[in-house]
Amino acid sequence: MQKTKETMTLEEKWDSLTLANNFIFCKVMESNPDLCKHLLEILLYIEIDHLEVPQSERTMQEWIGAKSVRFDVYAKGGNRIFDIEIQTTNKKNLAKRSRYYQSIIDVDNLTKGENYTKLKDTYIIFLCLDDPFDGDLPVYFFENLCLQNNKIKLNDMTFKVFFNAGCCDKMKSDEEKSFFKFLKGEAADSDFTKSIEEKVAWAKANKKWRRQYMTWQQTIDEEKEIAREEGIAEGAQQTAIENTKNALKLGLSPNQIAQITGLDLSQVLALKEEIESVQNA
Repeated sequence: MQKTKETMTLEEKWDSLTLANNFIFCKVMESNPDLCKHLLEILLYIEIDHLEVPQSERTMQEWIGAKSVRFDVYAKGGNRIFDIEIQTTNKKNLAKRSRYYQSIIDVDNLTKGENYTKLKDTYIIFLCLDDPFDGDLPVYFFENLCLQNNKIKLNDMTFKVFFNAGCCDKMKSDEEKSFFKFLKGEAADSDFTKSIEEKVAWAKANKKWRRQYMTWQQTIDEEKEIAREEGIAEGAQQTAIENTKNALKLGLSPNQIAQITGLDLSQVLALKEEIESVQNA
C-alpha cells in the first residue's frame, strides 16, 4: 500500500521532494541566480540585465509590533524587486497577502528623507498548482487601472501575478508550459527544465540541507500535532459545556453534573448563573 505524506518517515519525505516543495524551490533558486533570472524572464516576458543573488526565506518586519513576512525567494535586479512564492496548497488570502507583501517591500526599500521616485518596480509572483481565482485562466496579471477608463494606468509600477499550473497548456510560450508541467511533477522536456531537474537532484544530495529539512519538517510535524491535540481538547471542553447546560435545564444538581461532565464545580455554577440570568432577563 502506498504511503501517504502523513505516514512517511522524514527520510522518505526528503526522497520524495520535488521542485514544488518550498524548501527545495528556495534552495535551488538561491543557489542558482542565473536559473532564477531565466525563470523570471520566462514568467514575466522581460529582460533582466543583472540579478543579485536571490535570498530564500528572507524575513521582513516594518516595526517590532507589526506582522512579519517571510518571502520564499526575494531578488533584486536593477530597478526591480521580485518576490516569488511557491503556493502548492492553501489558496486563502492570496490577494491580501500580496497586498501586505507589497507594502513591506516598499517600506523596507525607501529610507527616511528619500523621494518616492526611489521606489523600485515590484513584482509579487505566486506559482500555484491549482487555480487561485477559479477563473480557468493560466495567468492572472494585476496592475492598478482606472475603473472609469481602463486605458489609464496608475503607473505605480506594482504588479501582482498569479500562475495557475493547472492551465499550463493555455500559456503563451513553450518554456512556460514546460516549466509548469515540470512543477506539477511531469518529466522535464526542455533544456531549462532538465537543468532545473539536475539542480533539484544536486540540492537533495546536499547533506547539510537534508539535515536542515529534517529539523524544519520535524518542527512543523510537532506543531501540527500540538494543534491537533489542542483542537481535540477544545472540542471536548465545548461538548462538556453543552452537556452541562442541557443537564442544568433538566434539573440535575451542579455536583452531579460536575461528576458526569468532568467540569469543575465552579464552572458548572457559573453556567447555572448564566442560564438563570438569561431566563430572568
